[in-house]
Amino acid sequence: MLHELFLLLSGNPSPLLTSNGLLKSFPLVSPSERALLNNFATLGHLHISLRHACSAITTSHTSTIARAIASGIETHHLQRFRSRILDVESSILKRETGVVDGYDIVSLAKVLSGFDGWERILRYLHDLVESLSPGCGNLEKIRKTGNPMTGADIINRLRNDIYTGYPSLEEVSLHLLEIAETAWLREVSTWVLYGRLPSSSTYGDGKDSVDFFISEVVDSTQQEEEGQGIREYTINKRLLPGFVTAHTAASILFIGRALSMIRLRGGSVQNDTTSAAVASPEMTLLPIHLQFLQQLKSPLSPQKLTNAIASIRLSLSRHTLQTLLPAEKVMDAIQVLREFFLLSRGEFAVNLIEQASERIRNRWRRPGALKGALSGQIVKEGEVSAILTRTWGVLSSLQGEEVVDERLDKARDLLYLSLYKPPAATTPGKTKGENFRDLLVGVPISLNFHLSWPLELFLQPADLEEYDSIFAYLISVRKTQMRLQSLWQGRRSTPPGAYSKEERLRKKLLYRTREAKERKIWATASVAIFFLETLVSYWQGEVIESAFKKLVEIVTPLQTESEEDQAEDIWRDQSMHTESSVEETQKKQQDPESLMRAHHTYLATIRHNLFMSDIVFAPLIKKLLGECDIMAGGIERLRQRYAVTDLEVDGIEYRLDEDAARSEVLERGKEVRLLLKQLMGRIHRLDEEREEWAGSKVDRLLMRMDLGNLDA
Repeated sequence: MLHELFLLLSGNPSPLLTSNGLLKSFPLVSPSERALLNNFATLGHLHISLRHACSAITTSHTSTIARAIASGIETHHLQRFRSRILDVESSILKRETGVVDGYDIVSLAKVLSGFDGWERILRYLHDLVESLSPGCGNLEKIRKTGNPMTGADIINRLRNDIYTGYPSLEEVSLHLLEIAETAWLREVSTWVLYGRLPSSSTYGDGKDSVDFFISEVVDSTQQEEEGQGIREYTINKRLLPGFVTAHTAASILFIGRALSMIRLRGGSVQNDTTSAAVASPEMTLLPIHLQFLQQLKSPLSPQKLTNAIASIRLSLSRHTLQTLLPAEKVMDAIQVLREFFLLSRGEFAVNLIEQASERIRNRWRRPGALKGALSGQIVKEGEVSAILTRTWGVLSSLQGEEVVDERLDKARDLLYLSLYKPPAATTPGKTKGENFRDLLVGVPISLNFHLSWPLELFLQPADLEEYDSIFAYLISVRKTQMRLQSLWQGRRSTPPGAYSKEERLRKKLLYRTREAKERKIWATASVAIFFLETLVSYWQGEVIESAFKKLVEIVTPLQTESEEDQAEDIWRDQSMHTESSVEETQKKQQDPESLMRAHHTYLATIRHNLFMSDIVFAPLIKKLLGECDIMAGGIERLRQRYAVTDLEVDGIEYRLDEDAARSEVLERGKEVRLLLKQLMGRIHRLDEEREEWAGSKVDRLLMRMDLGNLDA
C-alpha cells in the first residue's frame, strides 16, 4: 500500500486511489484509515492535474506571462513537492523514529504529517492554473468557455494573492509574481530599449505579444512618399497592469515610438545650417537605460517604475531627441498650424473663402451643371486642390516682390487641400462630434499637413485630424459671416439721373416701400452678423490666443533676469560660454514628450472653449449656418427680382413673385432668430457651469453680446 501511495503522490495514476478517494469495495480498512488514504488521493490527483495543465499551458497558451507562470509552477513548486516525497520516503527507508514505530509499523498519520500545508498550496496552484486557462489544458473546452486570462489579469491577481494571510501561500504568490513581472518587464524592455514590439515567442510565429498593452495601428489613408503607411501605436487599457499609471503608460508609448521612428528614419535630419546625425541611439544608450530597468525589483512599485521610465525618457530626450527636434523647429510647426488651421492669419481665411465661393460659382456656370447635380456628379480632387493653389497665388501677390514671408512659403510646402477621407475605425484619437467639413464647398474636404521627419516625434496623425476638424469649424463660421456681410453691398439703389423728376420721386417711394417691408429681414441679418463677428472675435482673442501664449511659454521658456545679465556680459570668456550654452539650452528645453502632452492639452482646451465638444451648441450653430446661407440666398434672389421689376417690361407682373420671395425670406429670418435665441440660452447655461468649463471665460463673451431684441 505504501508503494502505491508514493507512486500516486509522484504523479502516477492508481487503480485503487481514484480522484474520489479509495475504492469503496476495498476491504479491511477502518474509517480513519480510509480518511487518511482519501487525503493522499487528493494530493496525488492534484499533482497529476497540475502537471498536465502546466504542460498544456506552456505549449498552447497565447500569453507569454501565462506560459512563464506555468513553467515556474512545474519547475519550481511541483519539483519542491516531488523533493518532499523523496524526503518522506527516505525517512521511512531509514526507519527514522518520527515516522516508523516499533516492529517497523509505519503510521499513515505520521506520513501524512510530512506533507502538512501542501494540500493548501496545491489547491491554490490548481485554482490559479484553472484561472489561467479554463479547462486545465483541455483546448476544446477553452474554445467553448471563452478567452483565457491576459497577462495583466494574471499580475493583478497575484498581487492580490499576496495578502491571503497564509505565509506559505504568500511565499508562493511572491515567487510567481516575480516570474510574471520579470516576463512583463522583458516585453517593456524590448519596446523602451529597442523600439520594437515584443513578439509572442510561440515557436517563432512572429506575432506581436498578446500581453503587451501597446499595439501598432496602420492608417492606410495617409501614405508617405515611400508608399508605406505611417506607423502609429495605441494603448490598450485592458492590458495595463494595475501598478502602471496612465502617465507611465503614455511615457512608455512615447519612448518606444520615438526609437521606432529613429530606427526607421536612420536617426538623421538635415537642418538649414547643420546636419545632426544620431548613430544607432538604441545601442549607444542601451547600457544606461538597461541599468534603470535592472534596478527594479519585484513586487514592482508604481513610483519606482515611473521614476525609471522618466529617467529613460529624459536620457533619450537629452542625448537624441532634442538634437533631432529643437524647440525652434517645434515652434515653427506650431506657428504654421495656428496661422492656417486656426485661422489666425485673417487674409488666408478671407481669400480661401473667396476662392472656394468662386469655384462653386464657376461650377454652376458650366453647361449641363444642373443636369450633373441632379445625376449626383461628384467634385474632383483637382478642383479642390486648385482652391488652395489659387489662394497661395493671391496671398503671394499681396506681399510684393521685395517682401519674403518665410512662414507663408513653409505653409505652401506643408499644406494641401483634398477631399476628406475618413480615417480607419481603429485610428487612435479619432475625432467625434458634429462634422463641418462639407460647409465650405458643399462636399467634405480636408486641409492636410504633410507630416515628415522629425516632426513625427512631436505631431501625430490624430493631432492633425483634430486640427482639420477645428479648421472646418472655424472656416464655416467665417464663410457665413462673410456672405452675410456681402449682402450690404448694393443694398440701397439710387434712381438713375436719366429719369424725370416725377419718375425719380416714384422710384424713391418704391425703394422706401421695399425697405419698410424688408426692415425685419435686414435686422435679422444684422443681428446674425453681430453674433458671428462677436463669436469669431472671442474665439481668436480669448480662446486661441490665450491658449497659444501658454503653449509658447512651455515650448520656449523665458530667460530669468540673471541669465539676461549674463548674456549681456561682453567680458565673459566666449570659448567657455559656447560649450556650456549648448548644454544649458538642452537642460532648459522641455523633452518632446512633455511638449507633446502640452500640445494635446492645448488642442483639447481650444476644442473645449470653442464649444465644439458641447453636444448642444455644435449642432445648433451648424443649423444656424445653414439657415443663414439659405436666408442670404433668398435675399440675393429677391434683389434679382427687384432688378427685373425695375426694367418695367410691359405685360409682365412681378409684384406677386416679389411678395412670395419676401415671405420666404421672412420665414427663414424667424428660424434664424429662434436659433440665435437658443444659442444665447446655451451660452448662458455654459456660463452658469463655469466650474466645468474652467478657463473658458464665457462671461466675457456674454458681456460683448446684447441680443435682447431677438423677440422683436
